[in-house]
Amino acid sequence: MSLSICPWKYGKRWVYSITYDEALADLHRFAIPMHEEYGIPGHVEVVVGQLGEIRNIGNSSFNGYRHMNADELHDLLARGWGVGNHSWSHEIITPEMVDKEIGHAKLVLEEAVGESIILYCSPGDNTNMADHVLEACRRYGYLGAMSLTDALNLPGDELFWINRTPLHDHYYPPFYSAYDPFRNIRQAQEVQGWLIDYCHCPLETAVHPNKDCSEAQLRQRLETVLAEGGDAVWCAVPEEALSYHLVRRHARVETVEDGEAGNGGTDSWHTGAQRYHIGLLELPERVPYRSLTMEAGVPPAWCRDPRVVVDGVQLSAEVVRPGVLRFTTPVHDGTVVELCEPPRP
Repeated sequence: MSLSICPWKYGKRWVYSITYDEALADLHRFAIPMHEEYGIPGHVEVVVGQLGEIRNIGNSSFNGYRHMNADELHDLLARGWGVGNHSWSHEIITPEMVDKEIGHAKLVLEEAVGESIILYCSPGDNTNMADHVLEACRRYGYLGAMSLTDALNLPGDELFWINRTPLHDHYYPPFYSAYDPFRNIRQAQEVQGWLIDYCHCPLETAVHPNKDCSEAQLRQRLETVLAEGGDAVWCAVPEEALSYHLVRRHARVETVEDGEAGNGGTDSWHTGAQRYHIGLLELPERVPYRSLTMEAGVPPAWCRDPRVVVDGVQLSAEVVRPGVLRFTTPVHDGTVVELCEPPRP
């Protein structure tokens, strides 16, 4: 028998997330209702220094639009969305500015929303993914940093350079491109990737065609993700996908030999079961979601009445194919999994 951890939660083949830089209130016009309609969670990146204010940042195309306030961010969290820090000022972050842009902004945003902020999102371009910025992210307790690099994220990738796919009407010249609702989906399916879209505030037409899409294009993209993904895609907020990534990376599965004590002692064990111990070696305490999807290799006859017990509680398990069970469970350092032989007829 065997026990292994799936690359992504629920045994899904690939992951889809979508982020909205700037956290503009006009997302309520089209994007948020659309997410409710399709059941896909979203994520906003907050310019903390202008929380709730009318945008006034350099020559931004979005000047004049209002940034969401704390109540609106609370509402998004209640809907299952996520919130990240998009810096304090949306300026180029010099070494002298990191404490305010990365540290102070995190504290203010956490106080505003009442939740821990674990993701930083680079404003402007990848200049704000410089070494001194990422060092500050680690120092101030972030668990990941999102870039503007157009690429997928793989199950073993670095989390302080998370790639995002631009969901834009077309690219800057001279690299013109047509809007593609299938962008990077095929590759995500092939390599078991995590695809993160980013845009700003889709309206009737893109406010800036090189930085955004229209509401019709957003709808087309979400419909394509669901149609192409089917049962194989996990639509998740970045915090949950990142958490799964970290829990999987830190987890160690060890076979428990007969006579070794587990949770609750050997008296709680089931006769004839194969037991495994799950250790979470040096998993950061700040990880908010702690669960794993595992596949168990068992005798095919056991699949007639699958029995998986985790920390003394029997779970339902899916028969993936003869001899393979799959189940998802919360885990902690010291979780014990038992694969139990079903009662004989």
